[in-house]
Amino acid sequence: MLNILKAMLRQTKRDKLLLIGLFYYLLMSVEMLVQSGADWNTHGSTVSGIIANTLLIMTTVVVGAFTSRICGSDLRDKTANYEILFGKHRSEVYFGRFFAALTVSVAVIAGVVLIPVLFLTAKNGWGGALPAQTAWVIFGLLLVMIFRCVCFFTALTFLCGNDIVPLTVALIGTMCVALCVFLLGAADIHLSWQTTFSDIMTLLDFSNTTSGYADGKDYLIYKVALSGKTALRMLCTSLGFGLFWLFGGFALFRRKDIP
Repeated sequence: MLNILKAMLRQTKRDKLLLIGLFYYLLMSVEMLVQSGADWNTHGSTVSGIIANTLLIMTTVVVGAFTSRICGSDLRDKTANYEILFGKHRSEVYFGRFFAALTVSVAVIAGVVLIPVLFLTAKNGWGGALPAQTAWVIFGLLLVMIFRCVCFFTALTFLCGNDIVPLTVALIGTMCVALCVFLLGAADIHLSWQTTFSDIMTLLDFSNTTSGYADGKDYLIYKVALSGKTALRMLCTSLGFGLFWLFGGFALFRRKDIP
């Protein structure tokens, strides 16, 4: 499995479609930061909330797209079938690709979040917009939700046997789910654990703000209502659904005939 993991990571570095997508994602993130008023003098806690808003919709799209390509780009040319025919266990083929997708997805999201936050914190200090402990809890829960998302798209990719269908689901399906969340929210029906997207929206909701005053300046304060009960629920549902999709997908792949 380790050899497959390494091979998939090497292949990902040469995937031009993923590299173009990553560049576009980084460009959009920078543009949204600039439009939100972030500059070189912004505190780390302030920019963490701004970044959270940029991740609301893009996280599931980016993770779904990366997982689809990493797990499914070589399923159409039967590479996985050849690996099995030449002695690799199905568990190695499946989980090797899963861990490659998880590694890349976590690295991309963590890089987008941590690099600007750590840089501005080192330069300007953390600030008082958000307690540091709360920020780390939110980031940790976001990683668990990424795990759930990768598990779902890994299972879907192996079930479809290609990267086209799950990639379409990541792009169009996320927008459809987002529309449903907003429409149901207008009707006072709020989704939470039902989808990864709705849980991420709940986790990264930094829209409730107030103002503080210190050192002769006004500053922004994020009023993040994340209780211990909610955090525990997010942790359990993300792990539970993630493991369900991961091992459910493997059970189907293990019984799938090799053409």
